Formats: sequence, structure tokens, C-alpha cells
Amino acid sequence: MKSDKRPQGGPAVPNGDALFGSLFAQTAVGVAVISPEGGFVRANEALCRMLGYGEQELLQKNVRDVTHADDLESTQEIRLEFLAGPGARVHERRYLRKDGSALWVQVVGALVRDGSGSPQCFVVLVYDITELKLAQDALKASESRFRRMVELSSDWYWVQDENFRFVQLSGVEKRGIDPEAFIGKTRWELQGPGSLPEKAWQQHREKLERHEPFSDFVYTAQDNAGEMRYLSVTGEPIFDAQGRFKGYHGVGKDVTEKARGLKDLEDSEERYRMLFDIHPRPMWVVENKTLRFLAVNQAAVDHYGYSREEFLSMTAEQLRPPEDIAQLLKDFQDPSRSYMQRVARHRKKNGEQINVEIVSFNLAFDGRPARLAVISDVTERLKAEQQSRELEARYRALIESRKDPG
Repeated sequence: MKSDKRPQGGPAVPNGDALFGSLFAQTAVGVAVISPEGGFVRANEALCRMLGYGEQELLQKNVRDVTHADDLESTQEIRLEFLAGPGARVHERRYLRKDGSALWVQVVGALVRDGSGSPQCFVVLVYDITELKLAQDALKASESRFRRMVELSSDWYWVQDENFRFVQLSGVEKRGIDPEAFIGKTRWELQGPGSLPEKAWQQHREKLERHEPFSDFVYTAQDNAGEMRYLSVTGEPIFDAQGRFKGYHGVGKDVTEKARGLKDLEDSEERYRMLFDIHPRPMWVVENKTLRFLAVNQAAVDHYGYSREEFLSMTAEQLRPPEDIAQLLKDFQDPSRSYMQRVARHRKKNGEQINVEIVSFNLAFDGRPARLAVISDVTERLKAEQQSRELEARYRALIESRKDPG
């Protein structure tokens, strides 16, 4: 049936056969006419290429012949659904190619009825969505592996909206923390006692507002028992297809035990530094390679007359007379001795030369090989010992002179 009717103000509309022929001839989408019983009546080149059959081969087959065995039951249900009522239907299923390999297709179809309303045929469009399904399966597998990795590492996954409020937490309950206590709140609204100073939170918020990724941000929050937990979080911004910022997502880890251990270590180091600084004898740390002073205590500052800043700009050689420097270098070049005790000569800032006894130990200071030295000024003791030896010598000479018969 031809028609040359045209909508008012529009072009002429071709007849139905011309429209269907144009659609059928296109090669991007599979097109088929299927009998009410499921047999192929017509199939275009795109569908034949998709399934690997010639057109005459395909016309000898039924839809069930090209449907994956696992989808046969649903195919029959879809056929009955088509017959039950008007309108187009969209379904996904697996078809089989001539070589036996499977492909995923999306079928969009409608039932055509004759003038009496009896089913005449089905007209379907078939889209190959195999690559899309494979990508979706790969994404699901990747997400599954990611979540499994999160579970195995005792981490959790979190999501925040564009206002940095939590909208999802998965796995945090394993650490005794109620996820509902987080939902709808920002991270800084959850900080527990002893948390970060306000400046640190400000810097964190500024980074989020710049939509920058961050890693290993540690803060505190209370668990269900009211105990303070140290939480380390890493995150990155989320953007939609148009580049609009949608929020953040990332992972978190409970680092409470590690943080407590570091706190104990910091307390221990603090006690060590306090003992170092209040020790009544001069003490310092000298780097093995450069002989630079890395740390000095107050007793050294008081005894030698240099300020702490002056000490830290000097090397150990600057305390020695020139003729003693060779021995100093030799002592530091000997790696075999972790403990050393010796007597040396030092010079104070005012030029006074003193005799000292040095007890030193090897250690690592800020990751650098160094020596910790404890200094005892033995100048007066050596003078006293020298005077004692001189007096003893004079006394012996006097005794010997009295024994002389002349």
C-alpha cells in the first residue's frame, strides 16, 4: 500500500514497505521477522553476520535453535508475554553462533497482528551487547576482588557525598564501630578525644575542597564501647561523566595498635631526650661520616661555652688541637668497636685547653650512623695526679740524698 500523504508543512511519508525495506537493509543492527511459532521468516545481513549463518541457512531455523540452553525457558516465557498484550518488549539473552560460541544480545521486539487481530509475526531488532556484558562482568569481578581484598586486609570501604558526608561504609562494623554513627556526618564531626588540632583538620578540609586525593590521614573516633580508635583513611574524588564533583570514596584501616606503639616509642624517646638534656656531664651525638654535631645537651653548652646553635654548625675536629686530628679521624674510621673509652684534649670556646675522658657508643641517629659520647673533664684530676707524682719524686730524691754518706 502506497501513501503520498504528507503532514501539514512536512515532507511526504514513504509507504510502509519502503520504510521497512530501508530499515531491513541497514547493517548496524540485526533485524528479523519471526513467525508466531518462532521460525525465522526474514533476516537481514547484520543478523546473519552476527550469528555466522547465511540467510537461507537461518531461514531454516527456529529461534530456539539459536538460543543458549540456559535461556530456553525464558525465551518461551517472553514469547507468551509478546502474545499476551500489545507494545514493544526489551529483553537480554544469549544466542549461539553457528560455530557454537555464545554472544549476548538485546532483543527489542513487537507483535504484528492482522486486520482480525490474530498474531501475524514478530518483528525484532537484535543488538550485540557481548562486549558490554564482558565489561560489566569484569567490573563486577574487579569489585568483588577489591571488596575481598578489603575484607582480607581488615579494611573497610567508604563513600562520601559532595558535602563530604558519609553515605556508605562497608566492613567498619568488624572493628566494633557502628556504621550508622558515621552516616550523614563529616569526618571532622566524628573526631574523638585527643584528636588532631584544628589546624590539621583545616588543612584536610582544604584538600577535600580542592578535590585532591589523599592518603594515610589518621584521626581518632570512638567505637561502640566508647574506646578511642586510631583510623587511617585514604581517598580519591569521584566525578560524573560530565566532570562534576560527586564526592569521595576510599578505604580505611584501624591502626590503633600501631599508633599506641608509636606513642609509647615517642614517650620513650621523649624520656631519653629529657635524660640526655639534663645529664650532668657533657653529651653529644656526632655523625660518623662528616663528624658534624647532630645533638648536644645543656651540660656541653655550659662547659664548652658554645651555644647549641654554634655546636650544631661545627664538627668534632674543631674541638681538637691540630696535632690530634689524625687520631680523631682514625678512631671514627674504625667500625669494629661499638664501645670506646679514651683520653683526649679539647679546646673550649675561650681557647682554654682541657683534658677529657670520652666514653662513646655507636648508634643510628635519624637513620645515620653516629656516635653518642659522654665527656668527663679530667683536667684537674690529671693535674692533681701530676702534682702527686712530682711530690713523690721529690720525696724519693730527698730520701735518697739522706742515704748518701757524703
